Amino acid sequence: LERAHGVEIRRNSMVRAVEPGAVVTSTGSVATRRIVVCPGDDFLALFPERIAAYNVTKCKLHMLRLANPGFRLPAAVMSDLGLVRYLGYAELPEAEALRPILRREQAAQLDNGIHLIIVQSADGSLVVGDSHHYGTTPDPFQPEAVDRLILDEFEAALGIKAPPVTARWTGIYASAPDRLMFRDTPMPGVRIVMITSGTGASTSFAIAEETITELQGEIA
Repeated sequence: LERAHGVEIRRNSMVRAVEPGAVVTSTGSVATRRIVVCPGDDFLALFPERIAAYNVTKCKLHMLRLANPGFRLPAAVMSDLGLVRYLGYAELPEAEALRPILRREQAAQLDNGIHLIIVQSADGSLVVGDSHHYGTTPDPFQPEAVDRLILDEFEAALGIKAPPVTARWTGIYASAPDRLMFRDTPMPGVRIVMITSGTGASTSFAIAEETITELQGEIA
């Protein structure tokens, strides 16, 4: 971004406040006519009262990297657990019929918010996830029992024994029960934008385009 588009990235600098026409940081103020606040899973540092109105909480997920299985996948792989999780699928009539079957056959996976997604990296290794647990203060632990449920689903979907796990990590993101995202206007020329559905990798560029277009229309 710095090299290709001239973006100035200020490292070792923390935003302390946002005011009309200015962002106040630990290394000085930045004057600007348009401001987009993207707080991620930090609900307290900036505009906490505005964010609280959207009933957000935090979601912790487990991810795994598996060794190269020795073959190439033709595409990303998901299982039917994803059909009752993501709204694009879950709101379909077919998903409603599937839900009680999964509840009967895979209750442990549903209770841990597990759905399977497998994506192969350029080096052949597999990125596999994930689980979902909700709370205002997620713990830092990654229970093996939850990872095992993910690997069991991997083996059921691909029909092979899971390759060795080479890395494990957790992630935390903002989540809300009744919306995919929100865009709030705490003051003219300022937007708070938060994706609350775990779909940021798929939707963030379109949301960014809409947000900038909206701000440009507000402040010509």
